[in-house]
Amino acid sequence: MNELSKLFLNINDGDTVKLEKGREYHVCQDDSFEMKGYFCSNTAKKHENPEGLRRVAIYLKEKKNITVDGNGACITVHGKMTPMLFDRCENITVKNLSIDYACPTMTEFEILSNNGGDCVIRINPDCRFRLESNSIIWQGEEDANGNPYWEDSYIGNRRYTKLYDPEKRMCRDFRRDDLEFEAVEQLDDFTLRVVLKDKNVYFPAGHIMQTRNIVRDQTGSMFERCKNLTFENLRVMFMHGLGMVSQFCENVTYRNCDFTPKQGRTIASTADFFQFSGCRGKLTVENCRAWGAQDDFINVHGTHLRIIEKNSAEKSLTVRFMHAETWGFQAFDAGDEIEYIKWDTLNPYASAKILSFEKINDTDIELWLSEELPEIEVGKDVVENATFTPDLYVRNCDFGPTAGRGILCTTRGEVIIENNRFENLWGPALLVEDDCNFWFESGYTKEIIFRNNTVISCDYANTWENSPVIRYSPKVMDESKGEFVHGRLVLSCNSFKNPVYGKHCIWLEYLREAKICSNLFDAPYSIRTRCTGDVCDNGNFVKKQY
Repeated sequence: MNELSKLFLNINDGDTVKLEKGREYHVCQDDSFEMKGYFCSNTAKKHENPEGLRRVAIYLKEKKNITVDGNGACITVHGKMTPMLFDRCENITVKNLSIDYACPTMTEFEILSNNGGDCVIRINPDCRFRLESNSIIWQGEEDANGNPYWEDSYIGNRRYTKLYDPEKRMCRDFRRDDLEFEAVEQLDDFTLRVVLKDKNVYFPAGHIMQTRNIVRDQTGSMFERCKNLTFENLRVMFMHGLGMVSQFCENVTYRNCDFTPKQGRTIASTADFFQFSGCRGKLTVENCRAWGAQDDFINVHGTHLRIIEKNSAEKSLTVRFMHAETWGFQAFDAGDEIEYIKWDTLNPYASAKILSFEKINDTDIELWLSEELPEIEVGKDVVENATFTPDLYVRNCDFGPTAGRGILCTTRGEVIIENNRFENLWGPALLVEDDCNFWFESGYTKEIIFRNNTVISCDYANTWENSPVIRYSPKVMDESKGEFVHGRLVLSCNSFKNPVYGKHCIWLEYLREAKICSNLFDAPYSIRTRCTGDVCDNGNFVKKQY
């Protein structure tokens, strides 16, 4: 086992682990903790990680009052890993630590020239590759047996590709089929001459091609059923699969953290930076900066599980994880409260306490409940764990550019998003959905306060009509009932700048109340509504830029 991981083999409650000042600790996926049974929301399908395998540098289980002081040290990952995994821990602080990959699974190359489809490209020196039949084969580093940790074709079905314009700091989708080469010649260690099969493909000099492996078999780090986690002065330069995942945790804080690419790269995460799934208590992200990902910055949600069987006599339900990338983990505990949610309106119609539960298999769970069962549409209606619904506070952060959205938020807790900067995001700065038929991410919100933020050139990819920078779009299946899903939005004292398509748009659906006041727009704005209640548009100011 590597030297760093050994430090955590015999750690006791109350210990402080202080790393050597400024040291680089090298950790390999085959020389670290190898833990099974850690199934993670929004990640791998069953066939991609059937055992819930996590390769881990820093592992803590059922520990309390631990401080990990990086002291300016850096963990350099070799292979694919989940660098930190904390399981049912309490009062854990990690500070003054950097994490990076020696060879990121997200590869990139710059287009140096394009002469009618005859191109010269330069591969980032941190990426490894070999050539085969006019194709680039991306590789990881070699393991102890001399074989690469991973290997992917540059246009394989596990690769997702975007073209990044470093001048505009924006991405665009790029079809794998458009990247086929009819000839490849290596000019030096990292420079290739490639001839495009389709000479008319948009492949401009100065742009950077980003490709990522879409299999989320590891994560940036994973925290399972922990309480009171604090991360301070954390510097993370690359994360594979998904970002920092907190699952059924209580009270998580990120403060003064930097999630941006290492100098010379354009990607820091292959997916979300911060994922909070089924958490409770206070989630705080403050004084942080992040940019360079192919997904969202913050996603806060629960999970809708579909009711597939009921037993009224025993007051029991069998519920099922429905999405292929969310399964296997403990979604309930005795004493938790569930709410029944109508599949077509997303509205709750009854609640009950869980007396006990039993995991039947990786997707199905049986619940024994305190109350008589209501009328249920079995096979359609869902339940949400109403006990694990957190408050969210995002303050003084600098987000983006990124090929994703800003903050996705579906929690009924208090939500305050203030004094942040959102710039050059692929989608909206704030997206509020809720659904039980697609991603199955729950649930409804009571109030979201979005104030004193600066929003610049967001939804530049025009992901929805009118390119909204704020969007409420719960996935309601029966629109005829006209029922609200979400509660109240307060959108105040924000500055909206540089709309990519000339006008700012705020798009609101199935929202009971919105107060949009004292905002500054540098171009005309519109508020598009459908199935909304009282929308107050007051005191907003449009100041054209010349």
